[in-house]
Amino acid sequence: MSLFQVQGLVKRFGGLLATDHVDLTVAHGEVHALIGPNGAGKTTLVHQISGLLAPDAGRVLLDGDDITALPMHRRVAKGLSRCFQVTRIFPAQTVRDNLLLAVQAHSGSSFRFLQPRSQAHGLYEAADRLAERVGLQGRMDGIAGALPHGAQRTLDVALALACAPKLLLLDEPMAGMGPEESQQMVQLIDSLRRDMAVLLIEHDMEAVFRLADRISVLVYGRVLTAGTPHEIRSNAEVQAVYLGTETLEATP
Repeated sequence: MSLFQVQGLVKRFGGLLATDHVDLTVAHGEVHALIGPNGAGKTTLVHQISGLLAPDAGRVLLDGDDITALPMHRRVAKGLSRCFQVTRIFPAQTVRDNLLLAVQAHSGSSFRFLQPRSQAHGLYEAADRLAERVGLQGRMDGIAGALPHGAQRTLDVALALACAPKLLLLDEPMAGMGPEESQQMVQLIDSLRRDMAVLLIEHDMEAVFRLADRISVLVYGRVLTAGTPHEIRSNAEVQAVYLGTETLEATP
């Protein structure tokens, strides 16, 4: 059974059908890329998957559980974690404090004055492991908002990883990055498949074809096709969409 499934997801804004009976599956340990031209409905679909928007019809399943009606925080508790297009960190705090807050939130502990030393020590150890996992161990004392853009995006991923997700939803993680930063993010995402599945929304086609096990192409709010990178590269309809030989209507 697939780890994650979207079944017949529909979202309407007035007379506009933003997601048109979308079906999508992500397997355990898979990097599944969701691509499509601007205005194809990717953001609307991602909002429904993460719980930011409620669908008008259809279901969202994670590890066999129907999470369609759950709010965002309960989806996180079930194992679905998301990074947004806009980096969401605590810019005035250090990298260490950002990671400690994320670890503390996931563990359910608190920073009380009176608490077992082992508990506080465990939080710091978990934060250190996260930093090492994403390559930020040398920046722990730096102010998060002063980091280069790529490092801020990496910290954002680390905060999502603190929730120990089964499925990590990455919304354009390479946006605004230079070539070296993009290469580092690709390497990080590639390393994550050992422990979780990844649903990747990305416009950097070089990164998509390097990372993805499977790709779904969204156009007009519906899945045009899905397949392996080789199948998507050789699909005439996909080539037409990305070469601009079709004029696509905008959707939210």
